[in-house]
Amino acid sequence: MQLREYNVIIKNPRMVDVRVASCYPGPYRTAMSSLGYHIIYHLINSRDDAWCERAIHPYKRSLESGSPLRDFDIISFTVHYEEDYFRVLQMLRDGGVSPRRDERDGPLVIAGGPCITSNPLPLSDFIDLFIIGEAEPVLNRLIDRYLELDDPRREIDEFMDIRGVYIPDNPAERVIVEDMDRACHPVRQIVPVTEDKKMVPSLGRSFLLGVSRGCSRGCRFCMSGYLYRPKRETSLTRLLDIAERGRNATGYSKVSLIGAAASDYSRIDELSSRLVDMDFMVSMPSLRIESLSPHLMDTLLEGGLKTVTVAPESTLKLRRKLNKPISDSMVFKKTEDAIKRGFRVKMYFLTGVPGESEADLEDLARLIRGLHEIRRGMVSFSINPLIPKPHTPLQWMEYDMRKMKRKIKLLRKLTGGIPVKFGSPRSGLIQYVLSTGGPETGKLIESASLSKVPLREWELYCRRRNPGDALPWDNINLGLRKDFLMKEYIRMKEERLTPWCEESGCHGCMDRCSWQQEGRLR
Repeated sequence: MQLREYNVIIKNPRMVDVRVASCYPGPYRTAMSSLGYHIIYHLINSRDDAWCERAIHPYKRSLESGSPLRDFDIISFTVHYEEDYFRVLQMLRDGGVSPRRDERDGPLVIAGGPCITSNPLPLSDFIDLFIIGEAEPVLNRLIDRYLELDDPRREIDEFMDIRGVYIPDNPAERVIVEDMDRACHPVRQIVPVTEDKKMVPSLGRSFLLGVSRGCSRGCRFCMSGYLYRPKRETSLTRLLDIAERGRNATGYSKVSLIGAAASDYSRIDELSSRLVDMDFMVSMPSLRIESLSPHLMDTLLEGGLKTVTVAPESTLKLRRKLNKPISDSMVFKKTEDAIKRGFRVKMYFLTGVPGESEADLEDLARLIRGLHEIRRGMVSFSINPLIPKPHTPLQWMEYDMRKMKRKIKLLRKLTGGIPVKFGSPRSGLIQYVLSTGGPETGKLIESASLSKVPLREWELYCRRRNPGDALPWDNINLGLRKDFLMKEYIRMKEERLTPWCEESGCHGCMDRCSWQQEGRLR
């Protein structure tokens, strides 16, 4: 591995009480563009009694000391994508640790991240305990409890009273940081230096700035939009201070604004302008079309951004079903404005929206052709299968791979000659099973981590759930009201919109909402 890193933390293992391996079951370039992964590293290493090292797939030893996973006290996985489940098991084996928790001695194995918060059941045969929600409110308490116990794995029930911890077969409650100014904002982020393009972080040489968490737009298919409600923002003053200190610590003059709805930040124009005035280049991994104002585009262009990424999702009729009521005229106007300024535009679409007909696919193809004609070569397109996710109004929907294949085959024909990248219906099926499965899915994950599993075996686990059915993730309490999700499911079928709560007032989606308590909603 041709790589040098700065801001790496090295400690004497004999001078700490607990060694933690922070594992990322994906490539280095993705891991080092994950703000959450940096947060865990910083949080644990800020303790005098703990040393956190990184273990990143496919490397079999930690980056800091070259230790195998079996040498650690705690092994922690950050999981962002369901397909990473196979690599979780592979990393354990490569590290000399048995994947199955009932056959394992030694390290305590924990996991967290969006997929885990949504539905940890598929990995319940392999992970000792899960973190449900965000790391800051729970991680230090978990380590403190670990240090209090003589045999943490055999005394696993001692962790049950910690909010945000899920132990299989027991209920758990999500935890989040309610005040973003008090969240962990790592300044001394690790700086990789390499000539190997595969090792360059996917967001480039940039400082990751945590602008916001959560989203209140209410797109009915979006898992993260439901997992981390309500939207919480870091104050402008705090962000500018973090950015300046981050530049001093990393040498980066580029800032990537991170958040599920970063472009919805209430002072986004002022933030981006102030950062450019401070001689920063400013970028965002993705932008909401509604938030893409001329001022923001000009600022991002001045800051060095060359490509804007937006997600119209589908046609207007189906966008309404998904609770994303963006007009086609807005999509065209924003695209034209971006291209006139010299931006390239990446667009993401979905197929498989409930009730989608062949006529809808023809409308989608016409929309894409029209956008392509604005200026050929400046707009690229991606169409992916829609995957129903837990804790969303689509959680009762099925995934029909054969229908999905027919839809994508038709779309390929209708968009011939246009640069369109299509997602795999087969991969969509696997993701659906991993997203919505219960503990029985573990056998399939274990087999797939060792060799390729025939598609027919995945299909056996693919089934529709009816409203009222018990769901594998019922023990995971995100604070969402089940009757609200059912109302949204019904409104989706009726093509009725639920307005953005920041504009229309509270819809009662949660048992407890800090926005209500603070009087920030009408």
